[in-house]
Amino acid sequence: MIKKKKLLRTITIVAAGLIACFATPTSHAATTLWVGGCHAGSYASISAAVAAASPGTTINVCPGYYAEQVTITSLDNLTLNGVPTTSAGVTTDAAVIIPPAGGMVANGSIFDTNVGPASAFAQIAVINSLTVTISHITVDAQSSQSCGGGILIGIYYQNSTGTVTNSAARNQITSTQGDQCGWGIATESNSGSPVLTVSNSSVHNFQKNGIVARGINSNGPTLTAMGNTVIGSGVVAPGDAAQNGIEIAFGATGKVTGNYVADVLYPNSSSGGTGILFYATSGSPMAVTNVVESSNVGIGVYYDVNYGGGGNGATINTNHIGGTQMFDGIDLCGNDEIAESNIIYNSANSAVHLDDTCGGSSGSNSTVKSNTINESCAGILTGTGGPNTTAPNTYSNVGYEILSGDTCTPPSGPNNNVVGKSGEQLTAKGRKPRP
Repeated sequence: MIKKKKLLRTITIVAAGLIACFATPTSHAATTLWVGGCHAGSYASISAAVAAASPGTTINVCPGYYAEQVTITSLDNLTLNGVPTTSAGVTTDAAVIIPPAGGMVANGSIFDTNVGPASAFAQIAVINSLTVTISHITVDAQSSQSCGGGILIGIYYQNSTGTVTNSAARNQITSTQGDQCGWGIATESNSGSPVLTVSNSSVHNFQKNGIVARGINSNGPTLTAMGNTVIGSGVVAPGDAAQNGIEIAFGATGKVTGNYVADVLYPNSSSGGTGILFYATSGSPMAVTNVVESSNVGIGVYYDVNYGGGGNGATINTNHIGGTQMFDGIDLCGNDEIAESNIIYNSANSAVHLDDTCGGSSGSNSTVKSNTINESCAGILTGTGGPNTTAPNTYSNVGYEILSGDTCTPPSGPNNNVVGKSGEQLTAKGRKPRP
């Protein structure tokens, strides 16, 4: 009897060990959930799948339209992935999030209220989460809503890290003229420097900013924007928002590389659209190997004491900048900047402006060299700051190779202005671009 009890106890212990051996990995294994009609057992909405997800979950989204807002809060290592489906030999892969039937509602609060309202109306909001990946997803706001006291955003990361790749943001545009809202893809933080990478994505038809990173004037997120295509609305109507293709501002920093940005134009000198805008940034932001076409300022770097200063130490290298209407190909309105090995053509005011109009020591201690400059009123405008290094550069078809001051009047003949799509003449240099 004693032997039987001992044997039974031994078997029980071994069995419990086997159960533990098999059960433990399951509790830590990554989970895959499905949304839509292409897979059995799928959820009807992305939001329902997010509610059922745990850290490490992958949510595969079938092609189709999803009328909802998706909010991801305090959920780490999540992947939201659009997947292709093949039926009758035809493959579709567009998983598109559109506004719900009742319209967009606030699902976040904007940290930075320097410019714009305080609420976020985001199609996808990622809040206080780490390593959230969004891939092959389209957010389409359908251009049907006013700001309503908030900023309309396609994809919004707040105090969160992650990656947005091979995705699209479109029609984050409002029905009210002059609304300073409507962002395609955005990241904000009020503590630390969370990193967001946006790559190989398409952003177009936005109200104000295509891709944007903002802090709260002292620190902010780090944005890596690479290989994206960002297209503005062309020449907007007077009174509309002046657009920026890619913006890093108010204590944020980052690297913008290998993007194509075009068609961010304002019709008169009361404002200006910027292809790539570094405004009151922290750290040493970089713009490298981008193509920027048809803007009021191709790439602009600005110090502003009202928003924490910043705007210093930027590197603008190996970019191709063309068709700058009204202002400058590169506007350096900070200090300790480097503009090197860029190709800059057809700039209305100057190819490179060492701009001293932003206060502080702006327009000084910068290096402009090894650039190829073709067709501008001034190759380099030196402002009245300094000292700066402005050689060597290669010039062709310029009114002046190097000119002091902050504006350029051609030595003879008509001004190098371009008639915009609206038919209005784009005029002389005026107000700075703004976030």
